[in-house]
Amino acid sequence: MSIIHTRYVALIASLCIAAACSEITVPNYNNPSLEQLTTNPTSGTVNTAVVGMTINLRGRVGTEASSLGILGKESYNLDQAEPRNVLSFLQGPIEPGGFVQDLGWTDGYRNVRQGATILEAVDKVTDFTTAQKEGIRGFVNTVMAMELLTQVRIRDTVGIMVDISADPAAPLGPIVGKDAALARIVQLFDEAKTHLQAAGTAFVFPLHSGFTGFNTPATFLQINRGMKARAEVYRRQWASALTALGESFIDVSSGSAATLAKGVYHVYSTVSGDAQNPLFDPTPTRLYVHPSVLSGAQARANGQPDLRLTSKTAPGTTRVVQQVQGTSKFTNYTSLTASVPILKNEELILLRAEARYQSGDAAGALADINFIRVNSGGLAPLTGFANSTAFVDELLYNRLYSLLFEGGHRWVDARRYGRLGQLPRINTALNEKTFPYVMFPQDECNQRAPAPQPGCTQVAAVP
Repeated sequence: MSIIHTRYVALIASLCIAAACSEITVPNYNNPSLEQLTTNPTSGTVNTAVVGMTINLRGRVGTEASSLGILGKESYNLDQAEPRNVLSFLQGPIEPGGFVQDLGWTDGYRNVRQGATILEAVDKVTDFTTAQKEGIRGFVNTVMAMELLTQVRIRDTVGIMVDISADPAAPLGPIVGKDAALARIVQLFDEAKTHLQAAGTAFVFPLHSGFTGFNTPATFLQINRGMKARAEVYRRQWASALTALGESFIDVSSGSAATLAKGVYHVYSTVSGDAQNPLFDPTPTRLYVHPSVLSGAQARANGQPDLRLTSKTAPGTTRVVQQVQGTSKFTNYTSLTASVPILKNEELILLRAEARYQSGDAAGALADINFIRVNSGGLAPLTGFANSTAFVDELLYNRLYSLLFEGGHRWVDARRYGRLGQLPRINTALNEKTFPYVMFPQDECNQRAPAPQPGCTQVAAVP
């Protein structure tokens, strides 16, 4: 069995532990087991499992922000006790059985399978109304699509698995290519939309405070549309992206920090049994800002750097690990309970700028870029883009600093525009490399042997 199969029973048994998060008030429901959820589900066991999906979703935060940040020359992890965070990510090789391989594959697919199990279970529950069942289907399909989109961001052209059975003993689904995976993800978002539109005015399950403002079927649909827009931009379907953005919570009515930050967030607490923010980095610092982020910030009129840099980073204690030096730390997350963005308005505006420009609306794209430059960065507005290269330069610049240390966006964006080779490789003594994707976990490859899988061989570095 693959690692996804063998750990699934343990997942179900832990759902109520996850649901005990202080942000969520959910009864224990007698610790539902896999058998209860699959053969004799109740409204309580299903609701607990749905809540568990929201908690499990945040398990990819460290992977997306920190690990993808290292791959994208956005951050360093200079933990002296684990030098492989330097050597394996910056020097390689990324190979079967190596240090860099899983990066959320196991936990992400575990959550997808949990969603598939819930979708089968909900039909068996008699005390849900039709609208309540539709709300569960819409929410669960959205989270499943989000998990799969994370895997595409990490695996890219080697593909991912999109056919996941609720039965942990079922054969593994096939690996499909990036384009087919993104098409299925978009389909899931759209299926979820249909369910959410039939879900009435309230969800039957509770949502934590990170969903404040988006905790009803109608308002959560705006999150669904924003996530779909991200997927459509990744697949370069600009018209579809603009349509989805128009149905999202995108807002340029004010340039305030609160408006830009509006969205949904992962939440944490220090209560026993709950998770703490993995990106909070007290002294001594281990998570450092990549030097190119410090040197690449544009200057404001007063000569000071972009506000997004000064608000998210600060000088720290210098540390050197394996000849890699860090001097500045991240200040995005100031405590163990600081929230982490899942999707925020500032990203939606930049997604619209990209889709507008690529659709021929350079004026609309300029307005969106300038909105972010002025209100988030404190920078002077631009008068236009000399050409498409200049637009991409500006787009990727603003996405880097607006989304800094939130989801490894620099790596994904550079790859989307064929610019991985331009990412700075400043550690010459280390023979630093850039890698285009991360392979599948060795356990997954073993399960699929002897069939050849592109994601089961050593990853070639970018020239």
